[in-house]
Amino acid sequence: MSVLAHPLELDDDVSTIPNSVLGKAFSILSAFDGDNETLRLVDLCQRSGVPKPSVYRLAQELVALGMLERIGQEYRIGFSVFALSQRAGSASLLRRVGRPVLVDLVTSTRGTAHLAVLEGTRTCYLEKLGGTRSVHALSRVGGRLPLTCTASGKLLLALAPNSDQLLEHLVGDTWQRLTPHSAPDLASLRREMESIRALRVATEREEALLGFKSFAVPIYDSGDAVIAALSLTVPVDHTADSALVNALRLASGSITRQHTRLVMSASAPMETRRLA
Repeated sequence: MSVLAHPLELDDDVSTIPNSVLGKAFSILSAFDGDNETLRLVDLCQRSGVPKPSVYRLAQELVALGMLERIGQEYRIGFSVFALSQRAGSASLLRRVGRPVLVDLVTSTRGTAHLAVLEGTRTCYLEKLGGTRSVHALSRVGGRLPLTCTASGKLLLALAPNSDQLLEHLVGDTWQRLTPHSAPDLASLRREMESIRALRVATEREEALLGFKSFAVPIYDSGDAVIAALSLTVPVDHTADSALVNALRLASGSITRQHTRLVMSASAPMETRRLA
């Protein structure tokens, strides 16, 4: 059975967060989203599901550690969280390489550009930049959405080496849909997977958010393995789709080349790097 899911229900599965001090601290930090830079103590309680005494105590500790900042009666994410996120290995490198390319892509297309990776059975967004056409509020950096409803998700699912196992897992869960236009069942999704593998591009039309459509292309490692997806989201009445796909492919090629060069440079012997 499929269900139309509310986007805020998809970011974090609270049932998987341990009921420990670390789990509660994680829930408190996860309460912040792209729409709310600051939150009151009562907001942190409601969004995290952590009792007020624990939220108050943990918030003070997180402030002392620099992971939260207190402004009057409100809290916001502290610089320590940002600093730690910059050490997140390949994801950090992809963001560093990809962001300037996304800036150019948004400038030329005025769409909303996303850089996403596969995380379990979800699409995880590493970067998001919006243009003048953008009112696309569904996604956010660090947020996760179903693989079956977004162009990036469908692309990553189709080109994953364990695609069949992922599909089986999706069938075992409740089939999630974000709009009435989302893929209704496994059979229709499988047919779309074949087209994505052949064309190396995925599309969705009002499957994630009514009034918008998206296109996604792969980003590769030094070989032919797909490590991320680059997508553009524009209003559904936008024309010249082929030009958007061409712009995406040029941008993904640039990210692939730069990422490969930096990875190979970092893995080269020290003496070779000195000579270079």
